[in-house]
Amino acid sequence: MTDTLNIANPYVRRARLQPAMIVALPIALATLAWKPTGIAGWSVFWSLFVWCGGTALLAQVARDRGKRKEPDLYRSWGGKPTTRFLRHRDAPNKTVLGRRHQKLQRIVTGIQIPTIEEERENPVKADDAYDACTAFLLEKTRDKKRFSLVFEENCNYGFRRNLWGLKPLGITTSVVGTAAAAAVIVFNHQSGITTAPLAIICAVINILLLIGWLVWFTPNWVRIPAEAYAERLLAACENL
Repeated sequence: MTDTLNIANPYVRRARLQPAMIVALPIALATLAWKPTGIAGWSVFWSLFVWCGGTALLAQVARDRGKRKEPDLYRSWGGKPTTRFLRHRDAPNKTVLGRRHQKLQRIVTGIQIPTIEEERENPVKADDAYDACTAFLLEKTRDKKRFSLVFEENCNYGFRRNLWGLKPLGITTSVVGTAAAAAVIVFNHQSGITTAPLAIICAVINILLLIGWLVWFTPNWVRIPAEAYAERLLAACENL
């Protein structure tokens, strides 16, 4: 995975910046519900925000939150997906596993792929060997054009992991945004003012985001692209 701060980098935009922007969206919608005529001023604010490095900061916050909580995901899954898929005891397809072990043994120098007996006797040492193979594949598949499927799944996993890492903050902004947008509707009703459709739309979107944070954005939701990424990364050894 890339660690660059370049916002033009597609991984940074998709896996780091977009989750942070989703977290900030409820506040922006609430502001829009209260002051829809201030849309023109947003372009000036956004330009200043970008110029001051705000987007880079958001991307880093999303990355840090995701990486900090990643070990919790791995523990709940029984290990890193790549490690599990290389284990004799966990691999979903033993025939594919045998072929990949043979290929990795040829291309990864200095690493002895454990046998099923060796893995059973010392699972920690075996996992270290599998992690070393994964690190090798990560370095060899950084070419986005040659390994486009690996890169695509990496972005998908990074997006969901970082979004899940931001869940506490996302719930907070969604609650605040929903309450603020609803307050506009209540205030207009009590004042005898017809509420603009825009305010209602903003409230509905914030409610849907809150439901998403509470119900949809879960470790199981993150696990789907994590395992897809692991599968694509390990399959790449066939092209090395």
